[in-house]
Amino acid sequence: MTSLKAGLLNARSYLTILIGFLIGFAIVLWVEHQMPKRVETSEGIVLSKNFPPLPQARELTFDEAVWARVAWQYFVNNTQVNGLANGEDGKPWLSLWSSGSTLLAIISARQLNIISSQEFDQRIAAALITLSELPLQQDRLPASLYHADSLEPASSASAPAVDVARLLVPLQILQWRYPQHAFAVSELLARWQLSALLEAGAPQGASVPVSRWQLRDDDPRSSYGYRLYAAMMLRMINTVSGLAVTQPPDGIKMVEIDGISVPDEGLRTPWGKQPSLISLPYLLSGLELGFDARSGEIAWRIMQIQQQRTGESTRRPAISTDYAEQAPDYVNALPGAQPLPRDEQNDNLPQEPLTAHPLQSTRSAFSWYALFRNRWSEEKRQLMLPMLEPGRGWKAGFNPDNSINTRIDADTNAVVLESLTYISHGQLLCLACLWSPAATVSDPNQRVNAE
Repeated sequence: MTSLKAGLLNARSYLTILIGFLIGFAIVLWVEHQMPKRVETSEGIVLSKNFPPLPQARELTFDEAVWARVAWQYFVNNTQVNGLANGEDGKPWLSLWSSGSTLLAIISARQLNIISSQEFDQRIAAALITLSELPLQQDRLPASLYHADSLEPASSASAPAVDVARLLVPLQILQWRYPQHAFAVSELLARWQLSALLEAGAPQGASVPVSRWQLRDDDPRSSYGYRLYAAMMLRMINTVSGLAVTQPPDGIKMVEIDGISVPDEGLRTPWGKQPSLISLPYLLSGLELGFDARSGEIAWRIMQIQQQRTGESTRRPAISTDYAEQAPDYVNALPGAQPLPRDEQNDNLPQEPLTAHPLQSTRSAFSWYALFRNRWSEEKRQLMLPMLEPGRGWKAGFNPDNSINTRIDADTNAVVLESLTYISHGQLLCLACLWSPAATVSDPNQRVNAE
């Protein structure tokens, strides 16, 4: 017995190392078990058997009409003399993405009869003229950022393809639904070399004699969802763009969360952190263009994952499916501006991915409320009532620590308007919806249900 004790004492350092190794190995196994399972598939995404029927259009309630007018107030407050709105409340910058949001907000405000047809035409005409006068980059594409008041570029980079696609959505709506503005839209697009968006990538071979369309490496919206959203508009650029933008990478990377398979879009899963999905592009597809089988099914799967985790303990909190937009450093891009001292610069801001700032967002809550109307989406919408800021618009949402993200921007308030328009009229780009009863009412108060 004595010799055994002596042997253990002599070997205690080796035992410590061995025990530490076993504990570390156990931790690695536990972390791998907690991680979502990733697979790669070339199979298509089809609708589930339990995919719910899409809701029918209905009149807005009195509260919903008020919410729409609060969202519209953002654009009343932030529209520049040139007709375009600030990307953020009181901060004069804009991008093609925020400009697309502005045009969609104007279209939604007209469909909801918040503004008259005369005001609609004036706002749209001014915005289209200004967009056609934007200084272009060497590739004859707009810059990624502009000063909203002077229209001087605030960035030397060209606009990302997804931002261009976002703007093309309302431009397409204007061409189809509001022919009085179709010529101005055509004149605008004639100035831009949109085919430059398709020039990147390696040729696909003799069978597909076009270059594969690729998002730039620095595109902040580079996920599968945004590619799917952008492709719906970019495929109409020219005769070969449909081939280029719909030729997907080899296989779709999927991740399994709670037994439900969704596209792997750069989930935040290092060392057991909760994954953060990206739902916004699928929701925008439904609100603006109408779901197809892929966007509808993926949105439905993401919603089911969220529903399963709602109300659970803090051990498995609800998965965030949106993010807080990053404000550009447009101040330092002003002519004659002095750079900040090195110790005051936020070097991480431009490099951080959008998903680094998870958010329970107002725009997603209203989108779920419009597209899938059930008790869960109603609760999500009710949760966002503290985001209402009378006279200013809707705030962005809740941060992960449940504090309020006080940012008020064009994108959030545009999506609120789009969501309420979807409830009343259906998707924004719709041929058969043009002459629906909801679209022909002229009295602004006639479409409000006083319940």
